[in-house]
Amino acid sequence: MSNYKNVILIIISIILFIYAGFISIFPSFYTKHFNINDFTQKMLPASGLNVTFNDIDVKIKPNFKTIINLKELQVSYPDNQPLFRARTVELITTPSSIISKKFKIEKLTLNNVKYEDLVLPSGENKLAFFPSTFDPSVFKTKKITIIPKGNIYIKGLNIGYTVAEPYSYKKEDLREAEYSAYQVKTFLESLNFKNVIIK
Repeated sequence: MSNYKNVILIIISIILFIYAGFISIFPSFYTKHFNINDFTQKMLPASGLNVTFNDIDVKIKPNFKTIINLKELQVSYPDNQPLFRARTVELITTPSSIISKKFKIEKLTLNNVKYEDLVLPSGENKLAFFPSTFDPSVFKTKKITIIPKGNIYIKGLNIGYTVAEPYSYKKEDLREAEYSAYQVKTFLESLNFKNVIIK
């Protein structure tokens, strides 16, 4: 009986060691070896958009809550016309978002956001072409899955509305904006993304 207990304790110790290593060593290793330049170069053929950011930090809490922080996230069209900018982005998710291609959104917070909404002379929004061109194959996967589970919070939102012809431009400033998981899911489903599963 004593030997049996010792084996159980050894197994539990190994599991706890792996667990501790995963939540402490893996995030720092992932952050240190994440190639931002390689990622941003792949985002253009994958999404049809230029995506850049200055820094990424990944932390995994003891309860497996995974926190991904980005600084100075900027998104622009291939002609370098600005689309979106956020000073900081904090995504609370699960480890599966790092290991697999299933991105569960437990909570997303964006600070100091500027969004440019462009309507083309045809009357279409320039962003409308984004879902049909999305191709994640450059990241060695045929499809990705997005699972909205929590709210999205935006603090310090500045929106610019641009109509190309006849040209007009107006701005709107919002101190805060909040979108529920249901709103996010409904919006993403309405875009009919190519190669993206919304759950």
